[in-house]
Amino acid sequence: MDSSGTDTSLFSANTFDTKTALSGLYLWLLFGYLSTMVSCDLQRWMKDSLLFRHFVGIIAFFFLFTLTDTSNKVPIGALWLKTFFIYGIFLMMVKSKWYFSVPVIGILVLDQSLKAQSDFLDKTKGSKQTIEQINNLRQTLNSVIIAMVVCGFFHYMFRQWNEFGDQFSFSTFLFSYGCSNL
Repeated sequence: MDSSGTDTSLFSANTFDTKTALSGLYLWLLFGYLSTMVSCDLQRWMKDSLLFRHFVGIIAFFFLFTLTDTSNKVPIGALWLKTFFIYGIFLMMVKSKWYFSVPVIGILVLDQSLKAQSDFLDKTKGSKQTIEQINNLRQTLNSVIIAMVVCGFFHYMFRQWNEFGDQFSFSTFLFSYGCSNL
């Protein structure tokens, strides 16, 4: 809590919603097909520099998930911290096999459906008890999502470690991209 009594912690309800951010991520990925419309210099840097690619990813998360969410009521430092947290979750999520990723996407769809229902009930003066039940269920789904992402990440990391042995590099595993069978 800060001096005004506002909870400014990373997981505070006063900042953007993690599940909304992850759902937005998939929207962002779909818009990725429009990336050929970006200037040639930026395209070249994105292609040639892994560091620049991650820099752009973090900036994009910040724009998409923090600046566009008007419900943020925390200092800028907390917004940047959560942006890095969400980007870390994203990196872990993309380093999972399909049998972890697909259920997470399904749970995100369920969560956002519940959010829409909760928002509807709130706007139409629906049952406060029902809204609270939905929000409690969404909190549970949040824990399930985080657990599945972390489990999926470590499952895939150990699989890669077993496959590559001494050649395995954690930094390459976490920060590189590409599919060997495409």
